[in-house]
Amino acid sequence: MKPLGTKSDLGLLVLRGEALLLLFVYGWKKFVALLLVVSGRQAWRSWGFAALIAKVGFPASVPLAVFVCLCESVGALFIVLGLFTRVSAVLTALSMAGALYFSLRVGEASWHLAAVYGLSFVALALSGPGKFSIDHALKSWRKSS
Repeated sequence: MKPLGTKSDLGLLVLRGEALLLLFVYGWKKFVALLLVVSGRQAWRSWGFAALIAKVGFPASVPLAVFVCLCESVGALFIVLGLFTRVSAVLTALSMAGALYFSLRVGEASWHLAAVYGLSFVALALSGPGKFSIDHALKSWRKSS
């Protein structure tokens, strides 16, 4: 029988895997759109995601859209890798709180997805990434040097 720590670390690894779903299902598409805007191939004003955020009444829609894109792509990747996990999880949980509000405000039936993602990232922010992470490897490396 494996010690409880190993089971918990495996559980945290699986929980961090949920961020991979976020990255592939939502984050990648938004990140590519952000790259088009940043590169000048698309005007900031015509960026549909920022316009959608503004339509619901959030202030500073463009910076907020950039924040959401980075949380759902780069932040999700960091969570999967277990790099800067707690910070990335807190920021992504905040992004999911906004997504939950947005979904409820516009009446989306899939509001529960934002809630589940948000709760998962809060759990990771509180627990940390576990042993199978870059954060843990860096911490161990610092202790040994």
